[in-house]
Amino acid sequence: MSDHFDLYLRYPELFAPLTEEQRRNVMQPLTSSWLEGDNPTREDVALLIDYELGRITAEEYDRQALAKALAHQVLTSQNVDQQSAAEGE
Repeated sequence: MSDHFDLYLRYPELFAPLTEEQRRNVMQPLTSSWLEGDNPTREDVALLIDYELGRITAEEYDRQALAKALAHQVLTSQNVDQQSAAEGE
């Protein structure tokens, strides 16, 4: 986890079209996620901003977020399996 929550500084071009209210709407879930140990990526930020700006529907947001979560779960599972196999050698 990053020591500083500075997504708006790392990706200013993503936040540029947002009003102050929209920025708060985007930052709230990202901040909560970060405080729980997640490290939101540029892709995560862009997806949430696209939803906030109405570029994608709630269903599309959910679909993409779920696809990312499932891909992460598969990757994590593979890493655990590889680590277990290496320890068994």
